[in-house]
Amino acid sequence: MNVSRIAILGVAVVAGAGAFVLMLGQNKTIAPIQIVEPVKEESVRVLVASQNIQRGERLTLEGTSWIAWPKKAVRPTFITDENPEARESLESAVARSLIVAGEPIVNEKVVHAESSGLMAAIISPGMRAVTLRVSPETASGGFILPGDRVDILFTGGGRDSRDGGLARTMFEDVRVLAVNTVFSENTEAAHIDSVNVTLELAPLDSETFISARSSGSLSLVLRSIFKPEGELLATERRSSNVSVIRYGRS
Repeated sequence: MNVSRIAILGVAVVAGAGAFVLMLGQNKTIAPIQIVEPVKEESVRVLVASQNIQRGERLTLEGTSWIAWPKKAVRPTFITDENPEARESLESAVARSLIVAGEPIVNEKVVHAESSGLMAAIISPGMRAVTLRVSPETASGGFILPGDRVDILFTGGGRDSRDGGLARTMFEDVRVLAVNTVFSENTEAAHIDSVNVTLELAPLDSETFISARSSGSLSLVLRSIFKPEGELLATERRSSNVSVIRYGRS
């Protein structure tokens, strides 16, 4: 064996030994891997809306469901499965305001049927509820439903009156609160054979409404859900004999 081969073998041995020493040193510095098991968060079943519930709509068992909710995020106003009877008691309740799907149901957002504040919960703040007895001829053929917007027309006197019994618009864009005892805006009925229609008016408007109801005939005209593109579309055909009152201002 010549000298060059011996030198090459020596270098290889030294390099291998150095690599082995380095590997041992690195193994000493590597920290052992720790496996941390996730902590299981405690949860409670909370009653939520399984579909959108509109203001004035009655709650049903099908419209609510129990879901797991983190216990640390449960508020005192939530309805939990610790009181399972609470779900059945809500079947006859009415929503005070919109409850979206997945939102926890709280007592502050519902009114029970036996409560005296059922209609009061549906009225907008500062407004009043007035009722008008109607027929299909005076209520757009019975196609007026809760949540619709109507105009109120007044026909006073008769043949001997100054205006000759002409109809005039008293109030525009009035919200319908209820038809008979139906409060829901999402009723499945295409029309309701109405007898009593409950309307929402401002305090001064309600006084004018009651006075007109006793001195003449009132009719309801159903408005479109779509707004006209220009103001003229809603007013260009209005007669000079028409007097319009908007929120108490003529």
